[in-house]
Amino acid sequence: MKKLLLATSALVLGIFAAQEAMADCNGIYLGIRSGATKHDYSKKNNMNMDKLDSHVWMIGAALGYRYNYYRTELEYVWRDKDDWSLSFGGASSDLSFQTHSFMWNHYIDFLPYNWWSPYVSAGIGFTKMKYHDELNVPGEPSEDLAGVFNNTPTKFTWSVGGGLTLKVTNKFNVDAGYRYYDMGSIHKMDVKAHEFYGGLRYVF
Repeated sequence: MKKLLLATSALVLGIFAAQEAMADCNGIYLGIRSGATKHDYSKKNNMNMDKLDSHVWMIGAALGYRYNYYRTELEYVWRDKDDWSLSFGGASSDLSFQTHSFMWNHYIDFLPYNWWSPYVSAGIGFTKMKYHDELNVPGEPSEDLAGVFNNTPTKFTWSVGGGLTLKVTNKFNVDAGYRYYDMGSIHKMDVKAHEFYGGLRYVF
């Protein structure tokens, strides 16, 4: 009888401990992320867009909520500026391009209470772009080419991705992942991005 009571007590205590651990993992969280972004630009004009191939730093901050397998969050992502100098058709062009995004992200954690868990993500939002193009054409300038062009549109953006979470404690997590972005178009270019990041999350 004593063994049965001890076993029952241990089982009840284990259930309460597991429930407490699950409750610690769920709730409102803050997250920060940093990594590298590579913008991809489609070829829609006479410039050699293969030359626009560089990686820029990114940093993001998110406020979210987690419950069991599901997470949702609002995130702001800032990215550093791309700069290039190009030559084409006897002319030269100095360009700069920068993006920052406001996203509503959703995640599925496949093993939410394990010490590690793979996840997938999807998000929608908008991206503010800053494009500067200073063109220099030898000889008589053309109204279509010479001069300075600035454009700062805001475009609908969607993303998909995935990664891996390491649970350090019930409340503290480390993430590493990848995201693909479609940011819309600007100045005859479709803009997409590949992003690799690491991050920290803390549940309150």
